[in-house]
Amino acid sequence: MQTYPLIDKQGLHPIAFEIENAYAGLRVIARLLGQVNGVSDVRVRGLFSKWEDVHVWFKYMGHEYVVLEPFGDNSRYWIGPKDVSGNALDIGDIENVFKDYHPPLHREIFGDVLTLRLFKKHIGRV
Repeated sequence: MQTYPLIDKQGLHPIAFEIENAYAGLRVIARLLGQVNGVSDVRVRGLFSKWEDVHVWFKYMGHEYVVLEPFGDNSRYWIGPKDVSGNALDIGDIENVFKDYHPPLHREIFGDVLTLRLFKKHIGRV
């Protein structure tokens, strides 16, 4: 899966990143987060709970992190620290799990059609 990292001020490591929500649902995201060493207390927003931008809460190395959908109608989920004003940790390990994820074929086709990537994949192939 493609990720869109937010790099720290020194330009050394990712402190947050985005993924396109067409390729992974919240349950898949929670499962992927659960595979990362240092991640604990993963909680997914309930189906009929109050609508917020935050969909998943978790701890990484004891710090509060979230998966949110900016403005509630974005095409990407933002994964990063709950409090962005503090010193953010390197979340390269979390990002790598998402980079290595390959959605099921039906989800990949759906995502490719939705993001118009289906056509981009075939441009230049003759």
